[in-house]
Amino acid sequence: MRRLVLSILVIGSIALAGASEPVSVGYLGHSCFTIQASEGPIIMIDPYASYVPFPALPQPADVVLMTHAHIDHCPACHGEANRYTGDPIVVAPWDSQGRIREGNWRITDDVLVRFTEASHVTAGGGGQGYVCLFSFEVGGIRFAHLGDVGKLLTGSQMAALAGVEVLFLPVGGAYTINAAEAMTVIAQLPSVKVVLPMHYRVDGITPWPDMAPLTDFTVLADTLYPVLTKDADQVIVDSESLPESVEIWVLDFKK
Repeated sequence: MRRLVLSILVIGSIALAGASEPVSVGYLGHSCFTIQASEGPIIMIDPYASYVPFPALPQPADVVLMTHAHIDHCPACHGEANRYTGDPIVVAPWDSQGRIREGNWRITDDVLVRFTEASHVTAGGGGQGYVCLFSFEVGGIRFAHLGDVGKLLTGSQMAALAGVEVLFLPVGGAYTINAAEAMTVIAQLPSVKVVLPMHYRVDGITPWPDMAPLTDFTVLADTLYPVLTKDADQVIVDSESLPESVEIWVLDFKK
């Protein structure tokens, strides 16, 4: 596995250089998304191994961020390095004990990301070890990907994620927070405007039958927030046109 040596700790704000501009967000299935502003680098988060047979991968990437070493988030950790194309910088921000190297880290000249440790273990004992919560700015929008977070956020985690506007949030339970806990996490981050649910059961694809389907979350979320089905695997977001209050955006996974 190609691993970035994280050698530069950045003190100060975390941003991807450049003014406000439209950002393309693509959903490749499970917990895998791509984020790109204009001609900027393609950031891919949590590609899955072929064991999780969504059809989208491989796809091009310039930077690959992986939240933890499980097979559905870090294929290179399990001998599959061909789940992305190009010659990306691959970032696995944990040490030999699986603990996250927390801090504000420079990945490239343009890409700066905050790494925050969280527990993968759920209230019911599912999951194991630790995951990295990624937060960063692209095109003037602050994004966060919560990986396989297993519990509600702590005070220090909420502080690390302050200002997040677009949130990639697991909702399927069993190995992550469940639908009800996901609703609480949204409330814990008052700056959030858009929530993109992930890590839920898709019949015929997801190999874990104990995970809940997306509808468990969307039915619950619809009692408080607009739930918008985008009928696409990609959306364009712009800092000037983000909703004023929380909306749930449901994307198709790329076929």
